Formats: sequence, C-alpha cells, structure tokens
Amino acid sequence: MNSISSDSECSDHNEEQRGSIREDLRKMSFEEIMKLKEELGARLYKEAVIGTDKDTTRNLNAKKTSFKRLNKNRPREFSAKRQVPFISVEQKNKRQAEEEVRDPRFDSNCGDFKVNHFKENYKFLVKIRQKDIIRLRKQLRETENSEERERLQKEIQRLANKNLEDKKWHLKQESLNREKLEIKQTIQKGGRPHYITKRERRAKELVQQFEQLKESGKLSKHLEKRRKKNAAKDRRQLGFA
Repeated sequence: MNSISSDSECSDHNEEQRGSIREDLRKMSFEEIMKLKEELGARLYKEAVIGTDKDTTRNLNAKKTSFKRLNKNRPREFSAKRQVPFISVEQKNKRQAEEEVRDPRFDSNCGDFKVNHFKENYKFLVKIRQKDIIRLRKQLRETENSEERERLQKEIQRLANKNLEDKKWHLKQESLNREKLEIKQTIQKGGRPHYITKRERRAKELVQQFEQLKESGKLSKHLEKRRKKNAAKDRRQLGFA
C-alpha cells in the first residue's frame, strides 16, 4: 500500500511540474520553443511536456482492459466495441466489379479473336479427342447399364462430330488458299482472274462431299438418311406429322 501511495504522489508531482512547464511555454514564441527543443532534444522535450515517461505508460496500461482466456485451449477475447466500417452501394459495386473474373476469349480488352490462329494453335485437340473416343468405346463394350451406354454413345458422337467439323474447316481453308494462289498466279501472268461466287463454292463443296462419301462406302447410307429427312419434312408441310 505504501508503494502504491508513493507512486501516486510521484505521479501527481510530475504532473504539476509539466503543468508549470506548459504555462511557461505558452508565454514563449514559436522560435524560442523550437530553440528549446533543439537544446533539450526531442526525447527530453516530449518527456517534459507531453509526459511519455514510465508513470504515464503505467497509467495508460492500467486503463486497458485485460481480456483473459477461460482456459489455455480457448482463444483470447477481444472487445467488440469497434465501429463497423460503412460501405456504400457504390463502393460495394466497385469491389464486385474489381473481383469479377474476365474470360480473355470474350473480352475486347484482350485483343480480337482470330479463328485461323485459334484453329492452328489448338490443332492437337483432334488427337486428344481421338484417344478419348477409343477409351470411351472400350468402356461401352464393357458396360451393361443401359443409361451408361446411352451416355457413352452420346459422348462418343459429340467428340466424333467435333473432329469432323475441324476436318471440314481445315479442308475448306486449304481450298480457299488454293483459290487465292490460282488468282495470284493468273494476275502475275497478266490474265483475268475468276472469283468464285458463294453458289459455285457451295456446289464445289457438295461435289467434294459426294466423292468422299463414295470413297468411304457411306454414300447409300447418306442418301437414305437424306430421303427420310425430306419425307418427314414433306409430311410436316402437308399436316400428316
């Protein structure tokens, strides 16, 4: 108890001294205060005027609430008396816009989409799809579940159609490149080039498709499929379907 009373008396005495020092400083000019600070040093000046000594630190620590744990396995409690930061609607929308993930394939800021470059760079996907088709066909032979077989058949057909589309696209590009080369050679020879129209190109593609089906032996199957499709279309138009 004696030590506590002596500490309080010492603290009151120090506070009285600082009060008298502040009164003297009020009578001094700013230039005199800065000169005094330079002579005493920043640390001594703060201790004399502001009061950053051990007594003040002890008083500040005494005012702090000490949160204890109920046991060593529980986290320490902290005060909940903290103001929740106010977030306006504009700030919230701005945060959501900043966190939004953008797909570079459909973002104009990432450049223009070039089909030729994309097809050439991802040409290796044809081989990967072909390996997947072989793996799925093996699973189809081994499974007996009707639903699983139907799912595998649809997946195989989807991959096969994708490879067929890529093959048709590359063949079409080769044909267009040949046409451009022929036009360029004709111009270099001084002749008048012939630019193929869309109708002529479509007819040419149908002839190529006919020859490919004939070579693969699938021509009769293709013609039968087209016949059934046209017959169903006619029935719908006549109102029998």
